[in-house]
Amino acid sequence: MSVVNTNISGLIGLNNLRLTNLGLKTSLERLSSGLKINYAADDPSGLAIAKGMEAQIGGIRMAIQNGEDGINLIHTADGALSETQDILLRMRDLAVRSANEATLTTADRNRLNSEFYTLKQELTRKANAVTFNTKRLFSRNSFRSQALQIGPDNGTNYRLTVTIYSCTMSALGLRQISINGVLANAQAAISAVNSAINFTSNLRASLGVQERRVNHIIDDLKAEDVNISAAKSRIYDADMAVEISEFTRLQILQQTGTAILAQANAQPQSVLQLLR
Repeated sequence: MSVVNTNISGLIGLNNLRLTNLGLKTSLERLSSGLKINYAADDPSGLAIAKGMEAQIGGIRMAIQNGEDGINLIHTADGALSETQDILLRMRDLAVRSANEATLTTADRNRLNSEFYTLKQELTRKANAVTFNTKRLFSRNSFRSQALQIGPDNGTNYRLTVTIYSCTMSALGLRQISINGVLANAQAAISAVNSAINFTSNLRASLGVQERRVNHIIDDLKAEDVNISAAKSRIYDADMAVEISEFTRLQILQQTGTAILAQANAQPQSVLQLLR
């Protein structure tokens, strides 16, 4: 048709050029942000899924940090208990020495008891002084059944209970123990200190079991983090190679579309030939 008021070819070319420009805009956004989804309209369901995964990933990473903090707590307690055991071993040596009635005088036993008493005081001080983030670890009932959040969600399967038993004189059974005076005191001290050594050994073993369990949990969480992050990336992140190829294609279409639109706009001029 030879018409001048409505240039159908020009409108078709203009619409295609508009679509190409919109595609270029989207491609530029993806290339500049590195994201496949920049607006909810790009992929509504994909955005919802990816953001849910992102929330889970954040929870997993925080749970890993919680677990690592828990291990640091256990290391603090174990280090203090190691020194406690060294003190108890020295107290046992003193008690065994004091029980040697055949060669020691009362004055000798009193001197041994002076060191024994000083070590008891140090155990009392440690029980009230060892802390982690200001929380006392060994004073009476101060660290019973403390919850460690080791998962991204709420629920018993995402919590672990950490317990550190008291190491006061009463808990160790040493409050009334001394090695001065009669021989029976030194003999009783040997048995009491042996029991205290066994108690601290059991406590350290318990802490070791808890640490190994937390380490296994952290390993599981890190594997989960990697896999969920990979799944989220496939939905949310732009494939740069694909986007660059698409951007190049759209640039070519833009250039050719602009040239064709110029040709389409020139078509009505052929009507002028009828006037000659």
